[in-house]
Amino acid sequence: MKKQKVAYKQAAAIGGFTLVELLVSTLILMVVIVSLLVSYIRCLELTELSKNMASAINVSRSRMEQIKNTDFDQVATNYNNVSFTSANFNGRGVSYITTVNPDLVQVTITFCWRQTNGRIIGEDQDLDGLVSAGEDMNGNGILDSTVQLVNYIYRL
Repeated sequence: MKKQKVAYKQAAAIGGFTLVELLVSTLILMVVIVSLLVSYIRCLELTELSKNMASAINVSRSRMEQIKNTDFDQVATNYNNVSFTSANFNGRGVSYITTVNPDLVQVTITFCWRQTNGRIIGEDQDLDGLVSAGEDMNGNGILDSTVQLVNYIYRL
């Protein structure tokens, strides 16, 4: 009978995990899984931001080419503080014309948009193309964004 008792103790020592060990390992596994899930969601958001930024740059470049192809005397009249949109893109751009001298104008094009998570990229919080109260964060009188093109047009 004594031998049976010893054999039983050895088998129990080789046996499985305790409940506390299982709970700790489960907790560690859950922390790792949640961290991976959060990283995946952030990567999806960054992918969308990159895609939208590329689209905004293309729309802004197209608008810049349209302005460049306009007669020099009509640029300020037709495009100063004028907003524009793009099909299939929840955003709005604005063009600003600054006369540097009679033969040179500075063209600034800004494009702001809303991400699918609701975040607005740029200062135009209501996407109306106008500087509203509280939107011009740096006080320069125009809406700013991460997509902002500046070009100079010279009279030939």
